[in-house]
Amino acid sequence: MSRSPNLRPWMVTLLAGGALLPIAICVVLGIGAMLTAMGDAAGGTVLYRIGLALGILWILDLIVLLLFQGVSALFGSPKNDDPADES
Repeated sequence: MSRSPNLRPWMVTLLAGGALLPIAICVVLGIGAMLTAMGDAAGGTVLYRIGLALGILWILDLIVLLLFQGVSALFGSPKNDDPADES
C-alpha cells in the first residue's frame, strides 16, 4: 500500500510565489532605477542586487513547482477511464 504525499499546501505556496515574485522583481528593479536616476547609486545597486536575488528565487520556485507537479502526477489519484461507469 503506497501513500500519496500531501503536496497541496506546498503547491499553493509555490503557485503564489510563481505569480507574485515577478511583480515584486519589477517593483524592486523599478525603484532601484529611480534611485539611480535621482543620484543614489548605492541604493540603486542594493535594490538591483535584491532584484537579482528575487529573480534567482523565482527560477528556483518554478523548478521546484515543476518537480512537485511531476510527483503529484505520479502519486495522484487514478483516473477511471471506463465509459460504462459515467453517470
